[in-house]
Amino acid sequence: MFLMLSGSSSVMADTSYETFDIHFAVLTSNPSAHLVATLSQFQEEVNILNTYFVKEDRSPIIKFKFKSASFYNDIKNSTCSFIGLGDTMNQNDTDWATHFNSCNDPFVKNKNALNFYVFDSYNESYGYNHKDGFGKRNSNRPFIVLDWQRLNHNIQAPEEHEMGHAFGLSHFCALGASPTSSTNIMSSSCQGGSTGKRDIGFNNEQVNTIMYYVPLIKAKLALP
Repeated sequence: MFLMLSGSSSVMADTSYETFDIHFAVLTSNPSAHLVATLSQFQEEVNILNTYFVKEDRSPIIKFKFKSASFYNDIKNSTCSFIGLGDTMNQNDTDWATHFNSCNDPFVKNKNALNFYVFDSYNESYGYNHKDGFGKRNSNRPFIVLDWQRLNHNIQAPEEHEMGHAFGLSHFCALGASPTSSTNIMSSSCQGGSTGKRDIGFNNEQVNTIMYYVPLIKAKLALP
């Protein structure tokens, strides 16, 4: 079932901040994922982003609003090759952006919104118990992809971290950090450091980068 809540969200748009609509789509055929990736959970994902996509002082940078959702049974027969990536075993060898950009199915890709995809991540070491995600700015038409087991802010602040990538941010090396250290949202494993808890908001340089891309992304998403 395709669902759209026009003008409605678990968090209403705040006119004090630039607000971005989010379209959700479930790419994986995994029935366990379907039990988790529900309409109510997608609305909660918006709440999570509005709570944690923030500056170091916990103040907002931008806001997010639920726009629509497509579930696996809605889109499994789409002609978009992007659908086939929901359970891919070649995640790191796949040009996700090319498949995304070639998709013209509005139930799969909403061209006027940020697109948030749920998939079942795989690698050789962990199989489908791999819990990965990534975000791409994609020439100012961003999308993020998150393993279903990381929904609801599970495992190292995935929503705000991947959305940070979608707004042009790179990884941050938190030197001296341990796995239990408080670290910047964009922290990642590095020599002499650790991902940590990713519970410190974006620093001034990161906020400036995000705000540089905000009007560029807004303009691209406004195109017909």
